[in-house]
Amino acid sequence: MKKITLLLVCLLTVCLAKASNGQYEKVMKANLAKMKTAKTVTEMQAVAHQFESIARTEKGKWLPNYYGAFTYVQMARLEEASAKKDQLLDKAEKLLKTAAKLSPKNSEVIALEAYLTLIRISVDSITRGREYSGLVFSKAAEAQDLNPKNPRPHLVLAILKLNMPTMYGGGIVQACPLFKKAAKNFETFEPTNGLMPNWGKARNTQMMKEIGCE
Repeated sequence: MKKITLLLVCLLTVCLAKASNGQYEKVMKANLAKMKTAKTVTEMQAVAHQFESIARTEKGKWLPNYYGAFTYVQMARLEEASAKKDQLLDKAEKLLKTAAKLSPKNSEVIALEAYLTLIRISVDSITRGREYSGLVFSKAAEAQDLNPKNPRPHLVLAILKLNMPTMYGGGIVQACPLFKKAAKNFETFEPTNGLMPNWGKARNTQMMKEIGCE
């Protein structure tokens, strides 16, 4: 009788775990769909708050923190006020640190760290360019080493190179090969599941067209 009871308890635990995981995936996919269509800061803020709420519930999951950070970075791109831009990036950085603790040596997390730092430069490129550019390079290189097939580190480096002065090795000529490398990786990159990061392809294609990189 005790063995039967124990077996029933184990089966119930497994069923509850599967149900919980199924609900997590459902909520995440719904918010990811909203993230992809969000155009305004207000819409993005609602998405970010939802990811933060999921992260508080699913404390062992890195993806809610990752996507919350990504959404705040995207908001910072749209924000014009420098102080507000930094505040948004601070929120992103806090979430990203949690994601890094939950999933160490993760190419996607480190690539987003590089992207966040890239947006930091845009707040004040004159004073931050030299210091932060090196960090973008090192983070992107680390992300590439961890997963050479990941296209996002190449995209981040391409954007950085494009916006650097030519005297420091920047410009279209230097950026174009990186955009092409990113494009090649985007063509073959396959996320392991529907929740994994898969952003950047449209922007890479758009920027290549804008600078005449073919």
